[in-house]
Formats: sequence, C-alpha cells, structure tokens
Amino acid sequence: MKIQIEKYQKSGQRFLLFVPKVSDLKNTLETIESFSEIKGLSVHAADPERKSKVQQMRDRKIQFLVTTTILERGVTFPGIDVIILGADNQIFSVNAIVQIAGRVGRNKDRPSGLVLALIEEKTQVLIRASRQIRFMNEKGLKQLNNVQ
Repeated sequence: MKIQIEKYQKSGQRFLLFVPKVSDLKNTLETIESFSEIKGLSVHAADPERKSKVQQMRDRKIQFLVTTTILERGVTFPGIDVIILGADNQIFSVNAIVQIAGRVGRNKDRPSGLVLALIEEKTQVLIRASRQIRFMNEKGLKQLNNVQ
C-alpha cells in the first residue's frame, strides 16, 4: 500500500481506500499521514461530517478518502482509483467488491483505472468478483464497439 500511495503523492491521482471496519479508519489514515503529505480524510455511515467530507472529495480539496463500504455505491468521483485494504475480509461480498470496483473508470477522459485489492489469501469471493468484473467489462466493451 505504501508504494502505491507514494505513487499517488507524486502523480496527484485521487483515490478511495476501502477498509473492512469503522475501527480501521483512524489507524489507516494515521498510517498514511505518517509517511505521506497528501491530504485525505476518513468517512463512515455514522460520521456527522459525512456529507461535507464527500463534498470535499468532489471539490478536489482532498486527494483521498479512507472509507467503509458506505461509498461502494451511489457516489461518483470521476477519474479515481480504488484500493481495498483487507479485500479478503468477510465484510466484502462479491457484490460489494464489484460495486467498489465500479467506482473506477466513470469518466470519458479516464475510462479505466486501478483497482488494487490487498489480501492475505485468495478467496472464492475474490475469484468470483474478479470473474464478474471481467465479464461486465468485456460486455461493456462489446456494446461500445457496436455503437461506434
């Protein structure tokens, strides 16, 4: 994770970093701040400043958000990358991983990007999610080619 975040510091690339539990937010944010100067915040469902923090990301006032699955759907930040810390954790279902990965590539100027799943072990959930993402990407590419 450190190497990737250092790349983001150099490039200015914006990203979402998903963690399994609310209790992981503070430590993860503090760890990033210990070796990097990029500006980010953490956010979760019960965060009273949730809307403000999401708006700061939209307004490009911060480069990243450390978040729980609250941002897996229903929000778009054009041109972002995604890191899933502990993607092999039970909290991340196939649908959750697919939705999280779907945050990437939502911009015609940057139609692709990085989805980095950091794991301790390869699970069936990750394998199924990966297959579903590949299938949907291939299907989308075929539809795009048929339109052009």
